[in-house]
Amino acid sequence: MKKLILICVVVVLFMVAGQGFGIDFNDGGIHSINYSEGNVYVDNGTPGMYTKVNLLNGGYIHKFFAYQDSRINISGGRVGLSLVAYDRTQVIMTDGQIWYLDAYDSSQATMSGGTATGDLIAKGSSHVTMSGGTATGDLIAKGSSHVTMSGVTVMGYLEAGDSSHVTMSGGSVLGMSVSNSSQVTISGGTIGSDGFLELVASGNGKLIINGSNFAIDGISLGFGEITSIFGGVYENEPYRRLTGTLANGDIINNRFQIGNNAKIVLIPEPATIALLFLGGLVFRKKH
Repeated sequence: MKKLILICVVVVLFMVAGQGFGIDFNDGGIHSINYSEGNVYVDNGTPGMYTKVNLLNGGYIHKFFAYQDSRINISGGRVGLSLVAYDRTQVIMTDGQIWYLDAYDSSQATMSGGTATGDLIAKGSSHVTMSGGTATGDLIAKGSSHVTMSGVTVMGYLEAGDSSHVTMSGGSVLGMSVSNSSQVTISGGTIGSDGFLELVASGNGKLIINGSNFAIDGISLGFGEITSIFGGVYENEPYRRLTGTLANGDIINNRFQIGNNAKIVLIPEPATIALLFLGGLVFRKKH
């Protein structure tokens, strides 16, 4: 029994030594990590310090917690579990790997490279901008957050809820749902593949699609709103298919369902708006 206890103690000490004992950075300085560390806390309880931490190649952090306007740069290395940003923290990720990113409290996160092997979560009026990189989980926007996508590859779903706003001009997601007074605007990118329910609008959610040549189930239609057929929950709605060309030239070809008071709004791309305007001028001139 004593031998077993001793072995357990040795194993625990080895694990702790491998991860480090954890550290606080709250001095307003610049700190670079290219070694293994346990839990890292930045400006926890020390507002106004603007401490900056750089995670570099060769660095490993088990859990990363950033507070109070701190600055986090990830250009290499790995965060084993979570990177959580609170209190207006700024996170910039250009390379490296994290398990998941959770942004709260008006924090700002920018991802232009690297990999998130879990979910990317924006909450509490935070702003997340993604122009590159890969997320193998879901992209979740809640709590009046703002998300801008222009190039990231999301292998899971985009979920927008709780009055959040998402703008997608590029990149890709497996599927998309918008609900609870949230709004998603799409002008480019790719959504899903055959076999998936790719677009869902429910509650009071609004999905705005900017493009041209729209059709539902092969029947051409103009611009305007698409609403629920039965007015109930989306699960009771029939599957319909929306096709068309997005403003940046990407093709949209997705099944969709709309429930309750949600809507999909089709609006013309800028070039089409100009043609419609010129057409209106010609019409008025002739009459």
